[in-house]
Amino acid sequence: MTKHETRKASRSFQQLFPPRLSVPALTLVVAAFIIGVDNLAFWQALAAVTRVGDSDGWLLTAATAVFLTSALALLMSLFAFRWLYKPFLIMLLLVAAVVGYFMQTYGVIVDDTMIVNTIDTDAGEVEGLLNFALLGHLLLVWVVPSAFVLWVRIKSTVWWRQALVRVGFGLILTVVALAAVASQYKAFALTLRAHRELRMYVNPTYAIYSAAKVMRGEVAAADHPLVKIGADAQRTPPASARQRRKVMILVVGETARAANWGLNGYRRQTTPELAALKHVFNFPDAHACGTSTAVSVPCMFAAATRDNFDITSADYTENLLDVLKRAGVSVRWLENQAGGCKGVCDRIATDNMRVLDIPGLCGDDHCLDGVFLQGLAERIEATTGDVLLVMHTMGSHGPSYDERYPARYRKYLPVCASNRPQQCSRQSLINSYDNTIRYTDHILAALIDVLKTQVDGADTGLLYVSDHGESLGENGIYLHGFPYLLAPAQQTHIPMIAWLSPQFMQDSGLSADCIERQAQKRVSQDNIFSTVMALLDVTAAEYDAELDLFSACRRATDNSSRIATEQVTAGASG
Repeated sequence: MTKHETRKASRSFQQLFPPRLSVPALTLVVAAFIIGVDNLAFWQALAAVTRVGDSDGWLLTAATAVFLTSALALLMSLFAFRWLYKPFLIMLLLVAAVVGYFMQTYGVIVDDTMIVNTIDTDAGEVEGLLNFALLGHLLLVWVVPSAFVLWVRIKSTVWWRQALVRVGFGLILTVVALAAVASQYKAFALTLRAHRELRMYVNPTYAIYSAAKVMRGEVAAADHPLVKIGADAQRTPPASARQRRKVMILVVGETARAANWGLNGYRRQTTPELAALKHVFNFPDAHACGTSTAVSVPCMFAAATRDNFDITSADYTENLLDVLKRAGVSVRWLENQAGGCKGVCDRIATDNMRVLDIPGLCGDDHCLDGVFLQGLAERIEATTGDVLLVMHTMGSHGPSYDERYPARYRKYLPVCASNRPQQCSRQSLINSYDNTIRYTDHILAALIDVLKTQVDGADTGLLYVSDHGESLGENGIYLHGFPYLLAPAQQTHIPMIAWLSPQFMQDSGLSADCIERQAQKRVSQDNIFSTVMALLDVTAAEYDAELDLFSACRRATDNSSRIATEQVTAGASG
């Protein structure tokens, strides 16, 4: 080979490595990769609702792939500026890789609620989700394609020719996308009309849309003045007119689901200590306002019901705790959750239990829920007047269920000790979760025991409600946070109990038999606002007797007393 031929071959080799691609070609390659590799959850969801075994199913799937690739490429081309494009592609690949991993692994949908949960997640919770599987996934579907994007050279040309190419590319993508839909229009229309949730599985566009929605809400909340409610709040009768004060504990549980709650008839008695106590009223048909802490906690303390609740307006609107405080109740929030109170306790005295250093209970920046029992009696005795203590527990927070209870509560074996529940056997996962419920049962029973020591000087009561439930692998879904309209019952059906001291019921005119009957009805977190107000003798315009869990029982008792009085009076007159 001559020197000229050698130089020519070398130039040809250099032209091949690294390869030179036009912007449209690189855009299509990356779009096809994201739609094909990072959207496995979408393709599985589509397959579940279409007939993939026949030709119609395959034609719809092919048309969908063409449409999604063309549409994504069209959106990507809007950012095809010289110095911006490659960094944009790498960031897009990262978002798609992370979203795809969690959708495929845990069966979740990354919507606005899930993004809020992610924002509120602290380092400890993030650590619970990190593992080698995630790192390996990122290596394969982010690092490798990103290296390819950096490696290739983008063909350059004069600006006017480049503009023509971009415009032509956009037109072609639009035509192809429309043609794909038109080719299977009937199937597209019927499938999307019957299964609107499919759009939520499209990665990364739905996640990006949800993130933008969250940002708009945060900006709106930041610019809005605080909206006051319960301006007329007062106690009736006034605390000074009563001989005994009221001390209540409201326990906001975490990730406990009704299906595994022993008092609800679960095959295992996971609540033996509560079952042994008197005056514990169980609500077997209780339901959450949302499927995540970020929604459920603000919702249960809001005056609005779930149908009218708006998470954005909740950020700048007062809640139950503000109303109680205005009426003169001493309110305190005790926090054992990394994500905090979601704004509910912003204007309330708050104690962070996670910073305590109690051997056997605390370590690695977190505490077990037994921390609430430390010095509780002394805390109550140091207060005066009516008191509400709100305890936000760690409960059954996943995915590391085995870290939520002391070793002595590891009753059900074997357990899943991994932060990847999908890698454990179904039974070991359930065992770990049931152990968390057993520990919650112990904490609640112990709190009630402390309240019993206060009955000589106060009417005492406890109300427990979980914020949401949890999926343990049913239909391939794990954890929680699924969009409410699509969420399985495991994430919305929750445990709820109430315990009231005998003197509390007597002084409040409540009938135990009536409460037992009322407890069998369908209830929800919508009932918390008015119920707690009434238990603490607080009235305000926002109070709704229809949502007060005990109003019917209180009226029944009041009516019985009135009828008995009238009968006695009539007899004396006769």
